[in-house]
Amino acid sequence: MIRFDQVSVTYEDASGPCLRGVDLVIPEGELTLLVGPSGVGKSTLLGAVSGLVPHFTGGTLRGRVTVAGRDTRTHKPRELADVVGTVGQDPLAHFVTDTVEDELAYGMESLGLPPAVMRRRVEETLDLLGLNELRDRPIATLSGGQQQRVAIGSVLTPHPKVLVLDEPTSALDPAAAEEVLAVLQRLVHDLGTTVLMAEHRLERVVQYADQVLLLASPGAAPVIGTPAEIMAVSPVHPPVVSLGRLAGWSPLPLSVRDARRQAAPLRSRLSPAAGSAPSTSAGRPSDPARPSASQGSAPDPAPQTPAGLEGAASANP
Repeated sequence: MIRFDQVSVTYEDASGPCLRGVDLVIPEGELTLLVGPSGVGKSTLLGAVSGLVPHFTGGTLRGRVTVAGRDTRTHKPRELADVVGTVGQDPLAHFVTDTVEDELAYGMESLGLPPAVMRRRVEETLDLLGLNELRDRPIATLSGGQQQRVAIGSVLTPHPKVLVLDEPTSALDPAAAEEVLAVLQRLVHDLGTTVLMAEHRLERVVQYADQVLLLASPGAAPVIGTPAEIMAVSPVHPPVVSLGRLAGWSPLPLSVRDARRQAAPLRSRLSPAAGSAPSTSAGRPSDPARPSASQGSAPDPAPQTPAGLEGAASANP
């Protein structure tokens, strides 16, 4: 569906390419998560798919990026609108109308689709994204998660084959992020939409990805593989993956639920009963394992009263 053939992107006045030697294929009908530290070129890679790079950002693109057979060097974003839909992290910057229903129809109006087709697609999108009750609402009155769903819906009505998202949940609270991720899952599983998404909050989304595309450093060749394979080598990863690396778990957990399933042996190993901590009776003179004073052991320290108990004692003689 998306093919990069030896793609490099260099911006004006830059010391070197932002992307170098990208050669990969992103298959149809899967959710691919793009990860990497800040400044490695994730937004540039996404822009190369949507046609924003180099048509709007400038710079020089070498190699070839094709989406559903269309070369993004020779097709501007408007000419790719029926193939690629693009959504950023700030939905308010995306909107051009005031109400939900008008926003869903706007993209199709720009493409000159017949009114009957537009009406049918708006109704389908309202049902698919659970926006029926919001159809007449002013967009400014919606929550963050609702606005992001409307932004996704507005690029879905032209029926693109590919959806490109740049950190769609980073500005949302956990509940709103779950709304958006549920929509993306529905698009992938029910409609076979190809989703390419960059996201900073990996703990929210990595367990939903079919594969992960890693840009480890600026200009480095990308690495693509299963989420567990890439998280094992990625310089950025969620806390639950850090725990799995530390504990030596294989495969690495990608969610808290995965970690719970693998944590039983670790909990047993770390529990007090499994350790060598002495019991309350240890250290009595009758304990045969305790060295005698003649063996040079130090006398027991005087019992210490915690500061909080001293205060309580003085207050209650």
